[in-house]
Amino acid sequence: MDPESPPRELELSALEAEKEPMAAAAEPDPELGTPPQAPSPHRDPVPGPESRPGGEKNGLVMKIPPEEEEEAALAGAGVSGSPKFTGLGKEELLREAGTPLWARARLVLLILFWGGWIGMLGAAAAIVAQAPRCQPLPNKGWWELGALYRAPPEAFGGNLKGVEKRLGYLKEKLQVGGLVLGPVYPPKLPDDKIPALKELDPALGTFQDFTALLEAAKDKGLKVILDLTPNPSGDPVWGEAAKDPEVLEQVKAALTHWLKQDIAGIFLDGIEELQASLVAEWRNLTEQEPSPSGVARVLVGGTRLQEPWKVPRDPWGPQLLLGPFLKALEPKPEMESPEGALRDLLNFLSFNSSVALGWSVGSPWEAWVSPNLRLQQLLLLWGLPGTPVLSYGDELGMGRPLRNQKLESMRWGDIEGFQNGSDGAKPPPELELCTALASLRARERSLLLGEARVVPAGSAIAVLRFWDQNERFLLVLNPHGTDLKPFSVKRPPGEAGTPALPPQMRLRYSSSSGAQGGEQQLQLEEMKVAPYEGVLLSFPYSPE
Repeated sequence: MDPESPPRELELSALEAEKEPMAAAAEPDPELGTPPQAPSPHRDPVPGPESRPGGEKNGLVMKIPPEEEEEAALAGAGVSGSPKFTGLGKEELLREAGTPLWARARLVLLILFWGGWIGMLGAAAAIVAQAPRCQPLPNKGWWELGALYRAPPEAFGGNLKGVEKRLGYLKEKLQVGGLVLGPVYPPKLPDDKIPALKELDPALGTFQDFTALLEAAKDKGLKVILDLTPNPSGDPVWGEAAKDPEVLEQVKAALTHWLKQDIAGIFLDGIEELQASLVAEWRNLTEQEPSPSGVARVLVGGTRLQEPWKVPRDPWGPQLLLGPFLKALEPKPEMESPEGALRDLLNFLSFNSSVALGWSVGSPWEAWVSPNLRLQQLLLLWGLPGTPVLSYGDELGMGRPLRNQKLESMRWGDIEGFQNGSDGAKPPPELELCTALASLRARERSLLLGEARVVPAGSAIAVLRFWDQNERFLLVLNPHGTDLKPFSVKRPPGEAGTPALPPQMRLRYSSSSGAQGGEQQLQLEEMKVAPYEGVLLSFPYSPE
């Protein structure tokens, strides 16, 4: 190399040398007999990979695919390449498929396919045929599927805006389905036979307030039933007015007027004082008056009688009958157990499917049960088939005024304190029990829709609730002042169609030890029920 070449050219020459193939010394060719020639640095550049497959570039060896190497080797040895499989043509494929072997294979596969399909279909049909059938749901009105709350406007602060403010408490806390509100008419004037039932008391608000209340209730899924009883706290309720044509015509006009306002129903107390045919006419009016929102209307009849079968009834009487029926379950000196009274009530329901019974521990103006039994009979409200009806304050254990005394205001401040947890305020057991049982009844079909059977339990009261294949519930009440051991055998006998009781059950709720029973398991033959205690037990469905 020219010693006078500039440094840049020296670097380029060195770089070109690095790009030359790094070929090994060539072996002598036996056929030519010539010695290998060493590569000269002045030869032409080595062709790149574009012209020399498998050549080298920048020191990297470009490998020839194995298939090409093998074919090249065979060709060099004078051997032709291996034949390639190109598949069968259409005619060859059809000819091969028509051979007896493939015809039999296709027939076997066809038989296996249809045999398996028919076998699976038959197995599915057998499973469906042997599986227990679900019991069809009964046709129930909305007033039978949710609790009702009965209160005059005084309980909500004395006006309709106060009622609207508390609708959330009724729906969310107590999960009631309807509000029995009233009276909302003005006080009776001295010369009038009955109050002006068609009018709204100005002290409660305007008609616009009433319309706003109905809209707010509708938004929360609550139905409003209007109490149009002329003398709700009186005894008798109707007196001579029950036979006065002028009075009865005023009542009919009031029913028509308020039903046009899209209320969900009418409540009339003292229904036993009215002629059965008249009540049937008013029920027909209630049902047939078109509802702007399409809601089904209900006529609720109140009675002061403890035995519902003593109420004169037309086949088209009130759909719901409310009264002091639980009072008949209190023990009397001449009877060991009120089991017979409970059996009579359940038989009445069985043979009178056109009417439902409303259970309550009292009205806003009167207590119907002994204070000792209030907690256990709150269990009955949600444990028996029918409609639980709370009068305002029942969930707080509030007492009732003496006759002709002013109604006590609802303790809304206490309720807000319980909800906010201020000052460590703890809800009373009545409220805990009501909220827990309302939630349980809403999700358990045995309590909401199920049949009821009285179970022999000595001096205690025991009723079994069951529906189809759902969880079963046993309600046990001790109406006496001493401990009771209701069951002396593991499987007490029952009526035909009544599920047998297992030896062990789960405690769900108790009126004395707290609302929530948790997962505690009780042995039935060892269980004791404390004085005036009520317990709710459950056990799973088991095919018999």
